[in-house]
Order: sequence, then structure tokens, then C-alpha cells
Amino acid sequence: MPRQKFAIVDLTCPVLRKLLRDRELRSAGRKPDLVKRLIDSEGSDEIELSDNEIEDNDDDLRQTVSALVENVASIMAAIKNGQVGVPPVPPVPPVPSAVLPQDDDAIAEAHHQRTPFNITATTHSTAFGDIEPTLRRRNETMTSTRQPTAEYVFQPRDVIGILPTFDPLDDVSPSAEQFIDRIEKLAQVYHWEEYLVLFAAQAKLKGPAKRWIDGLQTTFATWEEFSKALIADFPSRFTTAAR
Repeated sequence: MPRQKFAIVDLTCPVLRKLLRDRELRSAGRKPDLVKRLIDSEGSDEIELSDNEIEDNDDDLRQTVSALVENVASIMAAIKNGQVGVPPVPPVPPVPSAVLPQDDDAIAEAHHQRTPFNITATTHSTAFGDIEPTLRRRNETMTSTRQPTAEYVFQPRDVIGILPTFDPLDDVSPSAEQFIDRIEKLAQVYHWEEYLVLFAAQAKLKGPAKRWIDGLQTTFATWEEFSKALIADFPSRFTTAAR
């Protein structure tokens, strides 16, 4: 087959890429890049090729385009006939407590699909005490009607790590009322059980509050008992004189 010279700049991209691959050169890029690369390799702006080399590459391109057109037509026909549907959205996995947002608004947004904890009281004193029967009913309903899920199970260390610390001698510590209110809001969002909250809250007492809980002769059995007693004995932060 006779060969003849062709201007490299007149060659098509498929031909340029084929020639570059044959020379083990990079074949990716726009046409100006391919032309420059081949000219640098040949040391000339012309190259000798046979007609078959040009036609073979054109045939390859035509076959590729034809196959793509057939595939697109097949997909469109399947969609039109209802044989191809939208893939289902995968379920969202539960979020561990270590990565849950810590501010109230973000927490509420992240858990907006959950049933509220039923804390309807506007003050600390009625948080768990008034809802205890409701809590029992909710737990019974969930046990009998709710299907098993992969929801994260909070451990005591998780709750302790999220709750604020109460130290009457610390100026940056919340007051007793703020401490109780914050815990009740977190319990509502995270759906913590009363016994777990009661245990974790006592673990977050520091300074005089820690000595207070350690020195009591009784053990709190409900959140209402604990919250009322804490606020009664720590109505405000200690002053310097009280220290």
C-alpha cells in the first residue's frame, strides 16, 4: 500500500491519538496538544501514512459512535416502556452520639423525624415526674408496635459526655435551674430513659454539689425528686463570702 505525506494539523483526533499511542506517547488532551505532541515526536509538521491507516481509524470512530447511538436508543426505549425505574434511595444509617450536633437547634433538626419525649413542662420541677406514666405508655407502645431498628443505643458514658457540668463555685457553670433545664431538653431530643439521665446528671456534679450528693442519706429514685432537691439546696451560685 503506497504511503503519502499528510499535514499533521489536518489529521483527525482519533488518528492523532492512535499515532501517539503507537509511539507510547500521551494521547489525552485537545487537538492542538495532540498536534504539537506528534510534531515534536516526528520532528516535522508532516507524516507519512497509508490510506488504510486513515480509513481504519475513521471506521473505528464510526463504529464507536454507532454503538453509543444504539445504547442510548435502547435505554430511551426501555424508559418509555416503563422497564427502567428510578433507583431506590438507600436508608440513612443512625448517627452515633460522637458526631451528633451539640446545640439545641441543630440537635432538634437532626432528630426531627423522631417522636418527642413528651416533656411538656415549662419548668424544671415537672419534667420527668409528670411524664412518668406517659413515658411508660410510650415505651409499652413502642415495644408492642415498633419494628426492630438499628438505632444507636446510648451508654452511660455517652450521656455523661454530653451533659453540662454543675459546680456552684464555677462562675462559668450554669445555675442549678439552667443545669436541670438543659438536661431535660437533651433528654427530650435524645429520648433518654429516666434512670439513665438521673445517673448521668449526678455524675456531672462538682465541688459543693458533689459533696452534697455524696453526703445525702437518701437515694433519689426519680428525676423530679433530684431536680427539686438540687434547686432547693442550690438556689443560686455561691458568692465569694459564702465560699
